[in-house]
Amino acid sequence: MLGEKEVFQLMSTVRKLKEQGVAILFVSHKLEELFEICDRVTVMRDGEHICTKKVSDMTNESLITAMVGRTLDDRFPKEFGVKGECMIRVENLNAGILRNVSFEAYGGQILGFAGLVGAGRTETMRAIFGADPIESGAIYIKGKKANINSPAQAVAQGIAFLTEDRKGQGLILSQAVSINLILASIKKFSKFGMLNNNAIHESSNRSIHSLRIKTPSNNEIAGQLSGGNQQKVVIGKWINTDADIYIFDEPTRGIDVGAKIEVYNIMNSLVKKGKCVIMISSELPEILGMSDRVIVMREGRVMAEIDRGSEHFNQESIMKAGWGGVLV
Repeated sequence: MLGEKEVFQLMSTVRKLKEQGVAILFVSHKLEELFEICDRVTVMRDGEHICTKKVSDMTNESLITAMVGRTLDDRFPKEFGVKGECMIRVENLNAGILRNVSFEAYGGQILGFAGLVGAGRTETMRAIFGADPIESGAIYIKGKKANINSPAQAVAQGIAFLTEDRKGQGLILSQAVSINLILASIKKFSKFGMLNNNAIHESSNRSIHSLRIKTPSNNEIAGQLSGGNQQKVVIGKWINTDADIYIFDEPTRGIDVGAKIEVYNIMNSLVKKGKCVIMISSELPEILGMSDRVIVMREGRVMAEIDRGSEHFNQESIMKAGWGGVLV
């Protein structure tokens, strides 16, 4: 994932190559990049060519419609749950680059984490999930202090962590969809060390249906699915744990616009059930579109906490806080 400076450098390099007469094929899920750098755009969907047009002849809306095959009136279909109890409270967490990180997250809400690459967002969640050691600080789950020293202990406390690296850490790409869907809840499907294949088959089919995972069958190898469907398998894996706290780290990275909408709707369904969702995203429109509150981090510290109704709930304020500015 490139930071803003790296993206600027990439765009500058592409422009220079264009000026030199070099032909460039630019593949991206970020529509703003296509409009910024491309002259023509080709849209493919489900392995078929949909259209090739001049970028100047397309709008953001018409491009999205071509990509997903239907009109999307709202790229961020935010739905509001009822704010519930404090599911997790973190006090003065220190671990690696993290310094005195404190925040609260509630059931029925999405708490967004924003900041530049390296700000400490993922490091915070890895520490909470027991993947990285904590030096000091405290974590409270539903008001009770929790001792979490491993991911297994975090899962037992009702925490799910959808890693940003779905291929390397979220899935076993060489295994079937059905197996991947039970990885985090495998104890429910085993007895005396033996897996109950019938129960796995029934559960995976329910997940495929409810999450609209496009796959020939639950025996399909996970590595053969599209990025969006792989991401839904990872989400399904954690939903099967019936967790109370869902951490989504870059949940829509590398998936198309239609799949993004489906991921957002899954998040909506979780908060409407009273679950707590924590979302890390480098995309400010996504943060603003889906979050009820936003935590902004910089260099391992919390710089600001912004409520959805605040005058600072905008890209400019989040960027200012991310660069170290004070919001007044």
